[in-house]
Amino acid sequence: MGYFNPETYEKMLKKFQASGDAGNLEQIRDETKNFITYVHTVCKGENKLNTTVNPDRAEIGDYDSARHRTHEDAIISASVLNNLAKENGFEPVYTGDLKERHQVAAFCLELAGWLFENRRRVL
Repeated sequence: MGYFNPETYEKMLKKFQASGDAGNLEQIRDETKNFITYVHTVCKGENKLNTTVNPDRAEIGDYDSARHRTHEDAIISASVLNNLAKENGFEPVYTGDLKERHQVAAFCLELAGWLFENRRRVL
C-alpha cells in the first residue's frame, strides 16, 4: 500500500498552472523539496556508512542528526500539502498517518520516484 496520492498531486499542479497561481505552485515546489531532501539525505548517508570500513561515532551521529532533521521537515511538508489540498477541495496527497515515521519515509520515496518517472508528462 502506498501513501502518495499522485492523482491529487497532479490535479493540484494542473489547477494552479491553469489559473496562473504562482503562490500555490511555489508552495508545492518548496514542500516537495523537503521530500526530495529527505530521500537524498538517507541515500547519501547510507551510502557513506556502507562504503566506509570503520565509520566513527561522529559520522554516524552526523548522519542520524541530518536524517532526523530532514524527516521532521518532511512530516511538516506532508501536513502542509494535505492542508493545501483540503483548502482546494482535493483528497489528501499524503494518505498515511503523520505520526507513523515509516509511512512518511515511504511517502517521500514514492513521491520522488513518481517525479522521476513522470518528469516530462506533468511539468
